Amino acid sequence: MISAQIQRQSVTVLVRDTTGTQLGSGVLAGTAPGGYWVVTNRHVVLEQKAVCVVTADHRGTTAVVISATPAERRSEVDLALLWLPRRSKDSLMVAVMAQKPVDAASLPLVTATGYPTPLKTSPDGPTYTERAGLLVPLLAKPLQGGFELAYTAAVEKGMSGGGVFAGGKLIGINGAHANPLWPGQWKDQQDEAVNEQLNDKLELVSLGIAWPTIQSALKAVQPPMVAQLSVLVGAKCNSPKPEAIDGRSNSKV
Repeated sequence: MISAQIQRQSVTVLVRDTTGTQLGSGVLAGTAPGGYWVVTNRHVVLEQKAVCVVTADHRGTTAVVISATPAERRSEVDLALLWLPRRSKDSLMVAVMAQKPVDAASLPLVTATGYPTPLKTSPDGPTYTERAGLLVPLLAKPLQGGFELAYTAAVEKGMSGGGVFAGGKLIGINGAHANPLWPGQWKDQQDEAVNEQLNDKLELVSLGIAWPTIQSALKAVQPPMVAQLSVLVGAKCNSPKPEAIDGRSNSKV
């Protein structure tokens, strides 16, 4: 029987641009025609059309970036999907999604995963990392960005898009970490500022997007069209450049 830790590591991926620069993390969230769906944050991929996805076996494959939400709603949900082509004779594990809400009021233990950005690159690349914490009942409704999970796991820069798990089941993905360098004002999805007391508390926890939002995006997404696949022609996953990386960040990771 596969342990929960191996399950979590097997489905968590590193996301780089095609020059080798780390962008963040992601999760193998489902199968797709000819490949797999990887879920990550929109702020991880930004305007990229193709990225490099490095799986737990340390193999990099170029993937197509697919918008998870219509253009007019992109400020509401910080979510993007990647179509990862299936490699010949390969079968990757995908995350087991939670099927019922997790009761934050009971303060359950959760595990946040991802690849923290190192201060300097190395031939081995960033290291897969797990951080344990408690899910806490801070949010009655989602924040702007679709964040509705609040948890005490010490998420770092580079872990954006990495999974949030209850045991071996995916309950969401990371989106923002605690103690940003430049604290700001959180707003809900109706663009209304949250009250000062809640805003102060939100600066002390990590925030994530919950599994129902991810599941809805997976159900609505269409496989890439031929025109979209053209971005993979000639695209390669290059090794990272041996130069320092600025590990500082604001709230988003």
